[in-house]
Amino acid sequence: MLLILTVLIAAGVSRAAGDSKLRITQVESNLPDLRLFLQLDNVNMNNSKLEKNLSIKINDTPVQITDIQPVRKGNKVIENTAYLFLVDTSASVPNYSSEVRSILEGLFGFVSAKDKVAVFSVSSKLQPVKDFMSNASSDMVTKTLGNALSLDARTGIYLYSGIREAYDQGRAASDIPSRRVIVLITDGGVEGDCLSCDDLKNYLDVDRLPVYTLILNQQASADEDFKNAADQIAQKSGGQAFAGRSGTELFAQFKASQENVCVLKLSCDYFKPLNLQANLTVSLPGDEGEIKQTAKFTATPAPENTAGLNDRQNLRKSYYGVIVILLPMILGLFITLAIGWVLMTKGEQSL
Repeated sequence: MLLILTVLIAAGVSRAAGDSKLRITQVESNLPDLRLFLQLDNVNMNNSKLEKNLSIKINDTPVQITDIQPVRKGNKVIENTAYLFLVDTSASVPNYSSEVRSILEGLFGFVSAKDKVAVFSVSSKLQPVKDFMSNASSDMVTKTLGNALSLDARTGIYLYSGIREAYDQGRAASDIPSRRVIVLITDGGVEGDCLSCDDLKNYLDVDRLPVYTLILNQQASADEDFKNAADQIAQKSGGQAFAGRSGTELFAQFKASQENVCVLKLSCDYFKPLNLQANLTVSLPGDEGEIKQTAKFTATPAPENTAGLNDRQNLRKSYYGVIVILLPMILGLFITLAIGWVLMTKGEQSL
């Protein structure tokens, strides 16, 4: 089985009216400002019309759009990206070695000089092949993956666990572009993985990275169970799943999807529940109905606002501490006075 996975950042998928689709691929929170990455398929609007028609909310709080730009404009890269390619090195990969090479050549040719790429092999575990700082070529990576195949061919296919670990590494990596995406290429199927598809979907539910799955299959159609699982993962993460017999064809589909991504700068001065989970909802009217998508993210404040937030939190803690100390004293005083009053009343009555 063969698999490649590429990382960039992003969020869940939403069905749209007709052929139009809207996908939130990433939410970057520095409240009151945010950056939102959207993939808009078959949405024929210029930036001005798009800004006028898009409706965006955090929970029930409206968000203002301050700028819209494409991630790529022709050969010009406007927003740099960190990619993670994860290559399945299990037993059936020799059937697709030429297609894998074709995909890798396409992916390495697609990234710009300022983009970053990491490559891993995956079978029973995730193994580094190329880190973000390495300048290894696609030929060098392919050769290293071929060596990994001889070791991994008889082990299990821990696809879901590999995606989860890649997600963690993509999230934690520093000194790389903030936009990150996951592209998965495989001939389908998972064997011996302790993590289920549902487990992975739940794990990707908040602050997700988009997973693009490219399924290589020599038959007319890919394994339906795996294709359904890949679709579900894409829906949860903001990516897509493609199936085909040609590596060139699959890369072309992935490339086209990335050319439909734009980045929106947003502002929301009135959203106050910081450092908590929130829902960002994007909707757009279409000819045959509304296109709508919601993604969960952590409402993180910008670093310059963190000090003020901590001061307010510390102040609330101080108030709470004072109340905790004073309340028993006040109650004790009240009880003492009440007992004294009762005794005095009884003394007057006896006189």
